[in-house]
Amino acid sequence: MLPPRSTAASVLVVALVLTSGCLGNPGQPTTESVSTAPPPTTTATATTTTPATPTETPSGTAYASQRPDPSQSVTLENRWNQTVSIRVTVVRVATGETVLNETFAVDPGEEVAAYNTVEADPQGIERFAVTATALNATESVSIETSRCYGGAYVSITEDGALFATYAIC
Repeated sequence: MLPPRSTAASVLVVALVLTSGCLGNPGQPTTESVSTAPPPTTTATATTTTPATPTETPSGTAYASQRPDPSQSVTLENRWNQTVSIRVTVVRVATGETVLNETFAVDPGEEVAAYNTVEADPQGIERFAVTATALNATESVSIETSRCYGGAYVSITEDGALFATYAIC
């Protein structure tokens, strides 16, 4: 018979072994081996293997990056204490067409919806290049019309710097 402390440790090790397949990077193959020794004369080993990627996409499903979402916004925000003129250019990469080339005066604390890719009527998943120029600086990001992407954000920071970013899953 095991003392109570050894029993608790054994239960903890068994719980870790059972959940080891839930830990780690789901996109990478893992082989984890945990060895425990409840009684001094035995050794138990558990091995869990997770496949790196699915071999086939189940019918009727698609990954977020493969599913179109035509509505991606370009938002301007000004966190600085002065009004800033921000020139924004949005280019539809597939056609090379400039779909927006406009300057916006953005007041302190203001957020402006400058553009939405739905206006270009994208066909499936398309890439849009967003370039912003303000305060003698230029920043660029690209967004796609897939469910994996969110909109583009162009910000004037509290210290008056231009910053551009986008959301992605």
